[in-house]
Amino acid sequence: MNPLLKDAQARGLDRRQFLQNLLFCAGSVPAATWLTACGTSALPATEGTGPGGMNPDFRSNFADIGPLLPANADGIQLPAGFTSRVVAVANQPPLASNPTFLWHTDPDGGTCFRTDDGGWIYVSNAEVRDLTVSGIARETVEALTGFQGGVGALRFDADGNLIDAYAIQSGTTTNCSGGATPWGTWINGEEITDGYMFEASPLRDGGTAVRLDRFGRKAHEMVTVDPVGKAIYHTEDVTGSDRFYRTIFDPANWPDDGRPDMATGILQVLRVPGDLAAAFDGPGPIEWLNAVDDGTPQPDVYLEDSTIFGGNEGVYYLNGFVYFTTKPTGDPNTDDVIWVIDTAANTIESIYSPADGPVGSPVDSAETRMTGIDNITMTLDGEMLVVEDGGDMRCMVLMPDRTTIPLLRLPGSADVTEVTGVAIAPTGDRIYVSSQRALEQGTPATFRTGGVTYEIQMPFSVRVDPPLARPLSG
Repeated sequence: MNPLLKDAQARGLDRRQFLQNLLFCAGSVPAATWLTACGTSALPATEGTGPGGMNPDFRSNFADIGPLLPANADGIQLPAGFTSRVVAVANQPPLASNPTFLWHTDPDGGTCFRTDDGGWIYVSNAEVRDLTVSGIARETVEALTGFQGGVGALRFDADGNLIDAYAIQSGTTTNCSGGATPWGTWINGEEITDGYMFEASPLRDGGTAVRLDRFGRKAHEMVTVDPVGKAIYHTEDVTGSDRFYRTIFDPANWPDDGRPDMATGILQVLRVPGDLAAAFDGPGPIEWLNAVDDGTPQPDVYLEDSTIFGGNEGVYYLNGFVYFTTKPTGDPNTDDVIWVIDTAANTIESIYSPADGPVGSPVDSAETRMTGIDNITMTLDGEMLVVEDGGDMRCMVLMPDRTTIPLLRLPGSADVTEVTGVAIAPTGDRIYVSSQRALEQGTPATFRTGGVTYEIQMPFSVRVDPPLARPLSG
C-alpha cells in the first residue's frame, strides 16, 4: 500500500477522499513536472503536511466567487468582478493590420505557451467538418469539403495586447483537441474514424506540422504527456465504442530534456479486467495491450478484450496520475465520470461521477452538477477547470471536496454552441475559451459555420507555468 494512503486511512480518510485530496493539493516534489492543457511546469504545488503534501490551509480564490450574472455585452455569463473581451470571430481577421488571415470556424481545443519576450501564444484547433459525428471516413470528408481544418494561433505581448494571428497547421480536418508538450509544441488530432495525429509549433515560423503515425488512426481527442513514464496518453471519441490509449517510448529514444523520437513509439490500449463499475468503489487493476498499429483504422482492428468507454474526452497528467473524462452516452458506468489511473500501481478508479457530492454530504444540486463533462485543465494549486459539451454549456471549477462552482456560461442550445478550448495565460489572471456558436440563428448543427474566442479576465491570479513555445526542430 502507498504509505501516504496508509497514513490517510489511519486518520480516517477513505481512498477516494485521499485521491481527491492528492489530485487537488499535490505536494512539492523536486523537479516534478506538471502538465496541463495549457502546458508544463517544474514549479512545486502548494506545500503542506497532509496526505500527498496537501496544504489543509489552502483556500482557492474560486471559492469566493459569486453566482453567474446575466449575459454581458459579449453574450457570456460571468461572476461579479470578471470581465470579457472577444479576441477572435470566425471568418473575420483577428487583426485589422492583417486582413488576409481569417479566424477559423468551429474553434475547439486550445492551450497557452509562454514566449521569450514575456508574452504568450494561444493556439486553437479548427474542428471544421460537415458532419457532427466522428465516425466518418477520410474519403467522405475529402469528397464533401476537402481538408479545411488545422490550427490557428493568437500571439499576445507582455501587456496582453494581441500583436499577431496566423495558422500553424493546415490541410487537415476536424481537428478536435490535443495537448501541449514539455518541449513547447502542440500535439493535436483529427476526430474522424481514420484520423491522424499531428505535431505543430506554436511559433509563426516554427516549421511545418508533422504527422505522427505511432498514435493510431482513430477519432482523436485530447493528449497529455507523462515525461517520467515516457508515455503519451490520448483519448478516442467515438460514442459507444471508444477506447483509451497510450503511446510508450524506450527511454533511450526520449532524452530527459527533449523531444522523443516519435517514430519509435508503441501504441497500447487499456483493458480493465472484470466489471468497470467496480472502479466506483475503489482502485482496480488495469492492463495495457499492444494495439494493431500498421496504419489500419483502429475501429477495424479493435482488440476484443480492450475496455469500451462511453465517450472519452479530456485527459491530464499530474505527478504520476493520469486523469481522463467520459461524457454522457446512456451508460451509467461511464456517464460524466472523471477517472484516475495510478501509473505506478497500474490501477484505475473513479473520483467524480454524478452520484458524487461533497465528502460526507448528499449529492450535489442540479445547479452545480456537471453535465457533458468534456476537456479539462488545472492550475498548479489543483483547481480543475472543466468545460461542458451539453447541459448548461458552462466552464466549471471542481474543488477539493468534489463540489463544483460555475465559472462562466455561454447561453444557447447544444445545436448552436459548445464550450471549448479552455486554457490559462501565463499571467494566471486570464482564461481563454471558445464557443462553437453559429453566427446566424437557424444554421443547422450539421453545417456549423461560426465560432467566437473569448478572453476572460479574473480579479485574481492562479498559479500556472506553461511551456516555452519552441520550433519543431527544438
